[in-house]
Amino acid sequence: MSVEFLTAGSIGLALVYLFAVAVAVVVMAVRRGGRREDPPADHDAMSESRFTIPVSLIVPVGGGADDADVDRTIDALLALNYPQLEVIVIADGPSASEPLNAGWWLEARELFYRAALPTAPVRMMYRSARDSRLLVVHKTPGTVADALNCGVNLARFRYVVVVEPGVTFDADALLRAVTSPLRDPAAVVGATSHIEITGTTLQRLRSIRSLMHSRVMWRSSGPALGPCDAVVVWRRDAVAQSGGFSSNAADPHLDLMVRLQTSATPGTRGLVVRTTEIFGQRRARSMVDHVRRTARWQAAALQAVASLVAAGPNTRVMLGHFFVAEVLTPCAQAWAILATVAGAAAGYWPWVDVVFAVVLLALGQAIVTCAALLLRGSVSHAPDARGLQRLLLLAPLEGFGIAAAAACARAAGFCVFVFSPRSRRAVDERTPSPAA
Repeated sequence: MSVEFLTAGSIGLALVYLFAVAVAVVVMAVRRGGRREDPPADHDAMSESRFTIPVSLIVPVGGGADDADVDRTIDALLALNYPQLEVIVIADGPSASEPLNAGWWLEARELFYRAALPTAPVRMMYRSARDSRLLVVHKTPGTVADALNCGVNLARFRYVVVVEPGVTFDADALLRAVTSPLRDPAAVVGATSHIEITGTTLQRLRSIRSLMHSRVMWRSSGPALGPCDAVVVWRRDAVAQSGGFSSNAADPHLDLMVRLQTSATPGTRGLVVRTTEIFGQRRARSMVDHVRRTARWQAAALQAVASLVAAGPNTRVMLGHFFVAEVLTPCAQAWAILATVAGAAAGYWPWVDVVFAVVLLALGQAIVTCAALLLRGSVSHAPDARGLQRLLLLAPLEGFGIAAAAACARAAGFCVFVFSPRSRRAVDERTPSPAA
């Protein structure tokens, strides 16, 4: 067989695969429709019930955090429609807690707690005289995972939720996030809710597609990996018994999801549910920040998969979903373009075929995005008519802009995973021993 025939055949096979995936996604989206299959939770009853489990909200604040974002986030958390909660701000830097002193009337306190997880030393703790539910902790600088472990140590309640500064949300956001854990608190050790990107249309389309993946692929899979932008509700006892968040992991949350679902230790193993709820919104990042975050998530996901391979049969569905969504489909898209360009450069076919292949991929991407927009209508704060028109018109451009950047980020994340000693340490820490 000639090289031209093999190249053309492989391109055709990639396009057929992508067409089949697009059709399958559209069919699943149409079957599920723009409505919820389950009745919405009674948030009013949950907010007034004394049986609703209390929650500790952890806000990690680094030295470079925006003071206005931190204040707005704390204000919004304390205003949540929830019967009992506490807010723990971990100021991880030499001056990270100073802007909070004036607005929240912080008073130094000496609190005794059990340091179940090792962390950098705590320098000072403050209780707010304005709202006693707010605790601000000033600690020695460390990693993000170290700050989260400090928050878990100080948390008084059964569930902990990490909310980064800059996320905006309504008063019922926490009620939506805890619905799945409250339905089965014994089996569910974590539940993810989406953070939708706003501001930039292409980044918002990307986050809407992530929401679609949660609904059509991950919803009934059992074990799950969370999306790139999410708020996670963790069961505190399971987090503490599993050793907490790992400083060696590219994404501490994703790492903990895998460890909790593959653990052999009694009392720590359970399901992480990837819900279709939207906790709140975040402003679009710059393209550089978006690529960095996507690359970090990709490296973390590959770390997770590397440990899942030895974790047993209960993770096969999780591996299958990850392989289709994050490996096979992007590789097929990249090969369809690169092989077509290479064939045109070698004179196998005219350059007009390259344009034709790119247009086909863009239209296929747009069709899948339209299916995602259909499913987006079943969740709160759906786009209005004008916003929906803008998203539909720009859907074909997603493949030329944000998708290309995501492909570069995936490649960078793969290189980080392969060549980083930190990644290898993270995999070694999580891979179960043969005895387990």
